[in-house]
Amino acid sequence: MLALSAAGLVAMSGCGGSAPAARLTGSVGPGFIIVLDDSAGKPVRTLSAGRYTITVHDRSAFLNFHLFGPGVNEATSILGTGTRRWSVTLKPGVYQFQCDAHAALVHGSFEVTG
Repeated sequence: MLALSAAGLVAMSGCGGSAPAARLTGSVGPGFIIVLDDSAGKPVRTLSAGRYTITVHDRSAFLNFHLFGPGVNEATSILGTGTRRWSVTLKPGVYQFQCDAHAALVHGSFEVTG
C-alpha cells in the first residue's frame, strides 16, 4: 500500500570556508511510495539549515516527487520517469514532499532547524 517516510538528522560541520552540500536521496514509486533519506539511508525527519544536493529517483509514470518549503519548489514530471538532481538551500521551517496527483495519500514532511 503506502509507505510514507519523513526524517533523520543530518549535521553539517562548518570548519572554515563553506561546507560541502550534504546529500539526500528521494524516490517515488513504483506504487504509492515516496521517501526522502539522508546519506546513511535513514528517513529524513529533521535537518540543519544549509546546502543540500538531492538526487530524486522517479520510478513511476503516474506519480511525481514535489519538494516545497521556504525558498524551495522543485518537482519531477507526473508523466515521466528518471533521475533528477537538485541543489537547494534549506532554511528553517517545514518542508513537504508529495506526489501532486495523489497528495492526500503520497506525502511526507520534515523540519529544518536553524
